[in-house]
Amino acid sequence: MSTQIVKDAIADFYQLNNFDEDGGASKSYVEIKFLFFSIPIPNTSSRKKNILFHDINHLITGNGTTWKGECAVASWEVASGGWKGNYVPWLLTLWAMGLGVVFYPITILEFFKKGLTMRNALTSGITKEEQLSLTISKLQERVSNLPISPMNPYLWMGISFLVFVSPFVIGLSLIWWVSSMLF
Repeated sequence: MSTQIVKDAIADFYQLNNFDEDGGASKSYVEIKFLFFSIPIPNTSSRKKNILFHDINHLITGNGTTWKGECAVASWEVASGGWKGNYVPWLLTLWAMGLGVVFYPITILEFFKKGLTMRNALTSGITKEEQLSLTISKLQERVSNLPISPMNPYLWMGISFLVFVSPFVIGLSLIWWVSSMLF
């Protein structure tokens, strides 16, 4: 697979995972599957613009779309430069990393450390068109072996954990507040 052209590998990745041809970039809403239910979220312009980069990051890291794979890619993305000023991808990435901190902490730490000497598809400085024309192994080579970033993995694991638990804390607080008003 590492000798496959990224453009072809992305098409195969989308087909293998039953994604749309564009990875869902043209949809108004996307669903995040969590346990036994799906959570629809608006497919913001920021997400639409960056989903291809995220999917290329799956190819660079060799991770699939299981929860463990998504969490690994998320931690690697944070360490390899993040999402610049794109707030929705940052939020989704930190949430997924936080999920990984809870369920896959060793994997999160491993991929975070790998990302410290790499850049991701968005932060690499390589145009989208050029990335799509490279082989996976050539792209991996071009984004690797950079000076180590001084980012602290434990600080970022803590931040991502807080992002992960925030919706649950807010939800429980609202339930408590509503029930205290009713009873």
